[in-house]
Amino acid sequence: MFEVKQIAVGGLDDNFSYFLCASNGDAAVVDPCGDLSKVFAAIRNRPDAKMKYILITHGHRDHISGLDEMRKAYPAPVVAHPECRVHSDIPLHDRQRLPFGDSCIECLFTPGHAVSSVCYRLGDDSAIFTGDTLFIDCCGYCDPETMFHTMREILYPLPDSLTVYSGHDYGHVPFESLGAQKRTNPYLYTKDLPAFIEEVKKL
Repeated sequence: MFEVKQIAVGGLDDNFSYFLCASNGDAAVVDPCGDLSKVFAAIRNRPDAKMKYILITHGHRDHISGLDEMRKAYPAPVVAHPECRVHSDIPLHDRQRLPFGDSCIECLFTPGHAVSSVCYRLGDDSAIFTGDTLFIDCCGYCDPETMFHTMREILYPLPDSLTVYSGHDYGHVPFESLGAQKRTNPYLYTKDLPAFIEEVKKL
């Protein structure tokens, strides 16, 4: 069982950071940025937390602005795509599973917004952290053909039960199930590339 704290950290554009904690105290932070005092407060509220990973969804500055401060306060291995602008302490490959609690965190390469874009899926299929790949109601600025492949071949087939936690507060709600997004998000439900390219023009 996992606890997920979505933290509105402000940042450059209504950013979210996330604090994850497993029942055994294994902990991770996703995209430390913005007002890190809010992240630190969430960690302190779990005195049993043992920081195991710092997870980076992609290398854009607004998502890594607090990385150095985070590492000083809570040293832990940084996990990122090999082409990310930050150094990854764990050599990462697609579909790699990182031990976490009594389950895992699965790393999915999801290019389109950035070549270094990664989504992190909790092993119990309760949550996925999508950075700027998939937002509630839309997606990040992207290379359309690459993003279309990511949406249709990587994200759409995932279980409906996953709660989508993105990198920014852009949607009608701050988070929602992937099943709901499959029905309402045109960047996720569009089935052919020409139609997807037309949707991307609206971003």
